[in-house]
Amino acid sequence: MFPEKIRRFVSELTTKTERGEFSWVYDDLNSSVSLETTAFHVVLRYSFNETEECGEYIFFYSDHHDGRDYRFYTNQFFNDYATARRLYDSAQSSGLSLPF
Repeated sequence: MFPEKIRRFVSELTTKTERGEFSWVYDDLNSSVSLETTAFHVVLRYSFNETEECGEYIFFYSDHHDGRDYRFYTNQFFNDYATARRLYDSAQSSGLSLPF
């Protein structure tokens, strides 16, 4: 489950991505999306946990100011899973060039 601060940050990333302010890199092979800014680097990775039989997201945050890396986790049993999924889907589609 994401801490509240991270859940709010993920929600804000989603809003900015859906407004077109961020264009993410989608890595199909690793089922991940990533974003690099001057202040931070984030990666959101999806996987299926066969032990718990559920989907899960891992959110990696690297702070460029203090040089630290952070890792946060959620799965289908937590309410913030939908928040992570929405960011993943929005980020995945952010670089698409569609015909209309």
